[in-house]
Amino acid sequence: MANLPFGVEGVRTVRDMAKTFSDEERCRAVLEAMVWPEGPVCPKCGSEDASSLRDREMGGRVRPGLRKCGGCGFQFTATTRTPMHSTKLPLSTWLCAMWLILQSDKGISSVRLAALLGTTQKAAWHLGHRIRLMMGPKGLMEGIVEADVLFVGGAPRKDPSQPDARKGKRGATTKTPVLVAVERPGSRDPDDPDDGPKAGGRPMDGNSCGDVSDAVEGLVSMEAHLMTDAGGAFAPVGSVMAAHDTVVHSAMEFSRGIVSANGAEGFGDRLRRTVAGVFHHLGSAHLQLYFDEISWRWGQRRQDGTCNRLTRKGRSVSRPVWERVFVAEQMRRLLRRAFRTQGRRTAKGGFTALCPSGAFGG
Repeated sequence: MANLPFGVEGVRTVRDMAKTFSDEERCRAVLEAMVWPEGPVCPKCGSEDASSLRDREMGGRVRPGLRKCGGCGFQFTATTRTPMHSTKLPLSTWLCAMWLILQSDKGISSVRLAALLGTTQKAAWHLGHRIRLMMGPKGLMEGIVEADVLFVGGAPRKDPSQPDARKGKRGATTKTPVLVAVERPGSRDPDDPDDGPKAGGRPMDGNSCGDVSDAVEGLVSMEAHLMTDAGGAFAPVGSVMAAHDTVVHSAMEFSRGIVSANGAEGFGDRLRRTVAGVFHHLGSAHLQLYFDEISWRWGQRRQDGTCNRLTRKGRSVSRPVWERVFVAEQMRRLLRRAFRTQGRRTAKGGFTALCPSGAFGG
């Protein structure tokens, strides 16, 4: 891991976190070093010509960390046009919240986060959503991609009296269909520096062929080799992919050579366990943000060799061994994605994502 500012790479425990992120000035320096590893960049025009406004040191009222772009004259800080834009919370609260969320194996609820940070539950909920905004997918999956459809949320029992219940072979249910996809590690170009475990989830209005096709096209490159079960909804989109192979679960076929969808089903199981064990209930308006967090956590690991394991039938097979990326490194990766991602509180107390069109001249 490359050297991180101010000894942040040494933050491994809650005690280390509390000590490192206790001083507001130090937190600002850490944030600036992570967001701007090559120096300040104007979020409006992308210029690297920026100067600090320091009259606060001489009794003025300039905000800490305020800079002025030498190209367009725009004044900004490291939080401008990021999810931290116009925040009233201390930066120490932000960095501690990031550390706690990234340190958790399956996430942390807003109630628990509020208790640890000393804020209200509502503030912790909004803070968590703003952090999830930075976890969105970057680029399409390539190489060999496994996909599956699962259902989350809704009433646990079939209830025909539900006005929003969906009919059909699923019966009466309010569960939301979700397309999950997993890029098989090492299946893309080995020279691609972005190679690694990737996964994603996309909520759908239904599980028709059109819904599944739209969801797959939003996550997977058309040049990828798609692997799914034999569900008919995958047939149309599979026909336009570079290749499409299926396994027939009804015939007790779960793998055939390299063909399987076990990785996608494993990711789906992790998604279900996260919902049931941490969040308990996910609002339909914010499903994508929670899926982005689960997908981010899936990808923040690296392969550390292999080991031999015994299968249920006693056969020895070689399996990869994974280790999690250090939380401090995850924080740097997260903050490098901060620009162009903003969130706002709605009039009814909810949350909505914004993408400023002026960022970097976009």
